[in-house]
Amino acid sequence: MDRHELGSFLAIRRQDLGLRQEDVAQMAGITSKTLYTIERGKGNPSLDSFEKLLEVLGLSINLNIKMTGNERIGL
Repeated sequence: MDRHELGSFLAIRRQDLGLRQEDVAQMAGITSKTLYTIERGKGNPSLDSFEKLLEVLGLSINLNIKMTGNERIGL
């Protein structure tokens, strides 16, 4: 999922919950402008802000991290 798909998903979730951008932004501790840019796929929120936003929307994140072959030896 890229940033545009993620932003659209978050916007749809917010709308499904009947919440305004202003309300979600305030509950997540971010500005309305920040939420607007995230929903448009242009924002780059901190992990902390993103986690708070997901919590407000009743969502969680599941990451799978793997080595790509470019990793440093000995880490």
